[in-house]
Amino acid sequence: MAATNNVKYLKSLQAVRERSQAVYERAQQDGLQHFDFDKTKIESVADYVISLIARDYGTIDKVPTHGRWRSYCLALGGSDTKRDLVGEHVAKWKESGVSDWECARRVVDLFVVSVLIDAGAGSKWRYTDSLGVFERTEGLGIAALRMFESGVFSSSPNYPFQADALALVSLTDEALLEGFQVSEENPLLGGANRAELLRSLGRAMSGGGAKYFGGECECASHPARPGFMLDYLAKSAVEPKTVSIDSIWEAIVDGLASVWPASRTQLDGVSLGDVWPCSTLATSQAEEGEGISAGHLVPFHKLSQWLTWSVLEVVVKLGGFSVTGIERLTGLPEYRNGGLFVDMGVLTLRDADRQRGLMQGSGGVPHFDGFDPVIVEWRAMTVVLLDRVAEIVRQKCCDASGCPVPDMFLSRVLEAGTWKAGREMAARLRPDTKDPPINIISDGTLF
Repeated sequence: MAATNNVKYLKSLQAVRERSQAVYERAQQDGLQHFDFDKTKIESVADYVISLIARDYGTIDKVPTHGRWRSYCLALGGSDTKRDLVGEHVAKWKESGVSDWECARRVVDLFVVSVLIDAGAGSKWRYTDSLGVFERTEGLGIAALRMFESGVFSSSPNYPFQADALALVSLTDEALLEGFQVSEENPLLGGANRAELLRSLGRAMSGGGAKYFGGECECASHPARPGFMLDYLAKSAVEPKTVSIDSIWEAIVDGLASVWPASRTQLDGVSLGDVWPCSTLATSQAEEGEGISAGHLVPFHKLSQWLTWSVLEVVVKLGGFSVTGIERLTGLPEYRNGGLFVDMGVLTLRDADRQRGLMQGSGGVPHFDGFDPVIVEWRAMTVVLLDRVAEIVRQKCCDASGCPVPDMFLSRVLEAGTWKAGREMAARLRPDTKDPPINIISDGTLF
């Protein structure tokens, strides 16, 4: 395969599933290097997910899709009724005369910034708000919303509810850390790196990503914004208001390519982002030591997919688009989804690796860097195992009862089931920290 084709392939959604499937096939032949694999326990994971769906929603068709919007739908004060903080803002904007299109742009602005700073916060950090005290992804989400409301991400006092390139490139570490309420008593993992990600976002949108984020707006001289992606999609639609998931993916994976740290895996001089060498796919010990080769690289693009899942909901719900090819998106290989399969015995970390990880961590939980072969193998298995669980859920919830399969099915399984199941299992087994069974050493840029 030509060098350019290698890079293009490894940035594709197709490659995420195919390369992870290659690792899964090794697992079926007892070929994993760091985990023992018990295929017989996959169904018990699916049954647990189904029980959560029944408990919280009744049926799978009532489950909302997985995306950043869910972090802003909060049940407060013990009430079963949730407040939709984003929906409340949209309603107020419309009442004040803001167009539907601009409302959609604003929500995309918020979600892109919010997702970029959503890497693991650590077990010690909290965000105190008038609505309560929040931790982890909910806390990061509320903190991002409050900064968005106060105009931290906007360069114009007249347009506070936006995120634009001019403001983002000037964002200081201190401003972001203050927005997150960081202190010695309230430490946040990788705080300064999160600020650099947002500065990189500003540079990417006004640089190589201008094709996707340059946009047009009422003031005719506005700096680039994430929300201007909607204008790009409208122009690239093959039919009015119908776009392919590939168009959204292109805007995110190509338009934001320069956001990711240059230290990430490179091939032919191109930084690939969330793509890593996987020793499991090396055919020999000699090949393991040969350096970077496209043949044993596994892409995940977790953050880009989390962005895509999150933006997709806005594109459909507020932008009014129909989107084709959504089935090409994969489940997210992060610590809640992956932790579920470890905690329920589908994957068992081998003792030598566990002992090595314990030397890097604390609290009885092994810690590894994001590029460690343990983490790469774990994440690759997670991608395929999420597909397997979704298949069983579909069979038991839809096929067996004759009910239609709702759209964005995998997204609903992630939202109601695997991600929530991973979190609840962690809280049950490790109540003091609620940490996953394996921790990724966070620099604020890897999830």
